[in-house]
Amino acid sequence: MPPKQQDAELVPVESLKYRRGAGKPEKSGSMMSKPAAAAKAREMKAIARNPKDMLARSDVALEEVIYAGEYAPDDLVAALKDRNFQVAQRGARVISSLGSFIAKSLLLYSAGNLDASKSELALELKIRLINLGPSFVKFGQALSTRPDLTPPEFIEVLASLQDRLPAFDDELAMGLIEQELGKPVSEIFSEISPEPVAAASLGQVYRGKLLTGEEVAIKVQRPNIVDGIGIDMLLLRRLTQWVDENVNVGPLSTSVLTPLVDEFASRLFGELDYIKEGKSAERFTELYAGKRGLENITAPKIYWEATSKRVLTMEWIDGVKLTQADEIKKMGFEVIDFVNMGVQCTLRQLLEDGFFHADPHPGNLLVTNEGNLVYIDFGMMSTIPEKARYALISHVVHLVNRDYDAMCQDYYALDFVPPEVDTRPIAPALEDFFEDALGYSVSELNFGALIDGLGEVFFEYPFQLPPYYALIIRSLSFLEGLAIQTDPNYKLLAASYPYIAQRLLTDKSPELRASLEELVLQQGVAPDKQRIRWNRFESLLTEGSKSKGFDSDGLWLLLDWLVQDTGKNVRKPATRELVSVADGMALNTLRHTLVNLINKDTADRLAPLETPADVEVYERAERIFKLLGLRPGMDPLSIAGLVQAVLADSIQKDDNKAISGLKFGSADENTIREAAKEPLQTAVRATRKILKSTRTNTERVEKLLREPGGREIITTLVDGLIQRSLARTARTILGLADGASSGGGGPSNSPGGSGKS
Repeated sequence: MPPKQQDAELVPVESLKYRRGAGKPEKSGSMMSKPAAAAKAREMKAIARNPKDMLARSDVALEEVIYAGEYAPDDLVAALKDRNFQVAQRGARVISSLGSFIAKSLLLYSAGNLDASKSELALELKIRLINLGPSFVKFGQALSTRPDLTPPEFIEVLASLQDRLPAFDDELAMGLIEQELGKPVSEIFSEISPEPVAAASLGQVYRGKLLTGEEVAIKVQRPNIVDGIGIDMLLLRRLTQWVDENVNVGPLSTSVLTPLVDEFASRLFGELDYIKEGKSAERFTELYAGKRGLENITAPKIYWEATSKRVLTMEWIDGVKLTQADEIKKMGFEVIDFVNMGVQCTLRQLLEDGFFHADPHPGNLLVTNEGNLVYIDFGMMSTIPEKARYALISHVVHLVNRDYDAMCQDYYALDFVPPEVDTRPIAPALEDFFEDALGYSVSELNFGALIDGLGEVFFEYPFQLPPYYALIIRSLSFLEGLAIQTDPNYKLLAASYPYIAQRLLTDKSPELRASLEELVLQQGVAPDKQRIRWNRFESLLTEGSKSKGFDSDGLWLLLDWLVQDTGKNVRKPATRELVSVADGMALNTLRHTLVNLINKDTADRLAPLETPADVEVYERAERIFKLLGLRPGMDPLSIAGLVQAVLADSIQKDDNKAISGLKFGSADENTIREAAKEPLQTAVRATRKILKSTRTNTERVEKLLREPGGREIITTLVDGLIQRSLARTARTILGLADGASSGGGGPSNSPGGSGKS
C-alpha cells in the first residue's frame, strides 16, 4: 500500500498535544471543556499505566503463529482453540453468505443452468466477498489469477475487487507507533502529517520527517487486524476442505482448493510482518536496483531504527503513479518507456533470480522527476524455483518451434501437473489453440489474449497451477494492460523477446544450451543431415543485442561451449555451414572490391553469383557484416578501418563539445589550448581501448582454437575453403575463356562501364 504522491501537510510533532498513551492528537490552540479535559487526563493516566488498554493487542499465541515466518494450519487451530465464541460468531456469517452461494450454484448445476448463469453468479460472489471484509476480498483477488480453477466469467469480475477501507483513528496509529518502537513519537520524528495520506485494508501511511532530517513514509498496521485475519483463514480453510470433499463439479472434480487457501494464508500472514517486508525491499534493491540494463530501477531505503513488525518507516518518494500519463508527459517522459523498464525488470526477476514483486498495481510503481521507476510496497513477494525458470524459457522455445508434445512435457518441470498425469492428450488442444493464434509470429501475440485462451485449456484439463504462475500472470498482464492504454499496438511478448534471446545466447547453463540447440538446429532429420537455421540464429543476435542487459562478453561463453564436447551437436553442422558463410564473406569482399575498382559487370564475370545457394550465402554474409557492425567489402580481420571510424567519431564528438564550450563560455587562450587537446586525448584513449580489446580477443581466440573442438573447426574450415576456392577459381577461368572465345573485350576501366567492347 503506497503513499499517495501528493503534498501532505507536515506539522511539528511537538505542536500536537500528544504524549505516550494519549488519545487522538490535537493541534495546539484547540479548546476543551474542563470536564472533558479531566476525563482526558484520567484516560491518559490509565493508558500510561497500561497502553494495551487502548490498543488491545492480539493474543500472544496467535501473533506467534502469524509472525512465525512459515504458515502452519495446525498451529493456527491451536492458537484459536480458546476463541470458540468469536470463531462461531464469525463462522455463522461466513457460512450464511458463502454457504448459500455454494448451495445456489449446485442447484443451478443440477438443473443444467450453471453455464448460462455464470456472469450473474460472478457479480453475486463479488458482492458477498466485499461484505465479508478484506480477507475475503483478497481471496477473491487470488482466485481471479487462477484460470485452472476459476471460469473466465468469474476471473473478469473478481479481478476488479479492491481492498480499500476507511482510515482508522489517528490516536490508535500514534499509540501503536509508540508501543511498537518503545519511544514517544516526538523522540523519533520531528514532523508528521496529522492525517494519513493513504489507507488500505491492512494499514495506513503517514508522511513524516525523522529527527535526522530525512523525509519518510510511515506505514502503520491496522490495530487488531491479526485477530480478524487469523479467524477468517481458519474458517476459509474449513470451508474449502468441505468443498474439496463434497463438490465434484468442473475443475473441482480434479483439483483441490485447500492448498490454494494455505498458500494464500501464508502470503497474507507475510504481508502483516513489516520486518519481513523491509528485508524484502532491501533484497530487491540488492538484486535489481541500478544493475546493468536496470539503471533507472530503484526502491525506497528502509530506516530500521523506526521499524518493527507493525510499523515500517521508509524513504519518502516524490513521484507520480505509472497510470498518470499526462503527469508523466509533463515531466518530459513517455509512459511506454517506463513500461518497458518494468517489463525488463520483471523478466529479470522472473527468469534470472527468481525473486519477484508479486503486486505491481498502479500505486506500487512510481515515476520520479529524475526518470527513475520506483518499486514500493514489498509485502507480497514470491519466488520461482530454478528448474521452473529454465522451463519457462524452454516453453517459449517450444512454442516458437510449435512443438506441442514438448510443451506438454514442460508442464511437469513447471509443476502444472503431477508426474502420474499423462499430458499427451492435451497436445491436440494446445495445437488447436496456437495454430489459430499463431497466424502471426509469436512476438505479435497479445499476452492477455494468449492467457485467456490458455486459461480455457487449463480449465478443461487437470492442471493445478503453482502459486508463482498465477502471480506471474498478474504482473505481466498489468504491465501489458498499462502499455496498451498508451500504445494500442503494444505487444508484451515482442518486448520480452530481446531478453529471452540474450539469455539463450549468453547463459551457460546446460538447460538453456539445450534450448538453444532446439531453437537453431533443424529438427526431425538425422544428426549428420542437420543444418543451422540461420534465420533463427540471426534473429537471436539481432533481438538479443536490443536487450539493455546484453553483454557481448557472453558471446565468448557461447563460443567456449561450442568448442567443448557439450556443444558438439551444434558444432558439427555449424562448422559445415561456417565454410559457406566464410566463402560468402570472401565473395562479398571480392565483389565489392571489383565493383569499386572496376565495375559491376566485371564483378559478375570474375565473382559470379551462379546459383540460388550462392545468392543465399552472399545475402547471409551481408547480414552478418551488418550484425558485426562492419562495412561491406571491409576485411573483418583488419581493425584499421574500425579504428579510423571510432577515432573519427570520437574526435567529432569532442570537437562539438569544444565548440559548444567556446560559444557559451569565455574563450581565453588557456581555454582554447585545453579544448584543442581534448580531441587528441580522446583519440589516444579510444586507440588504446581498441588495441587492448583486440589483444584480449586474440588471446581468447587462441585459447578456443587450442581446444579439440576448435582444432576440428579450423581443419574443417580450411579444407572446405580450399575446395570451394579451387572450384570458384576454375569456374572463373572457364568464364574468362568463354568470354574471350566469344570475342568479348576486356573489362572497361570507365566507371559504370559495361565491360564489353
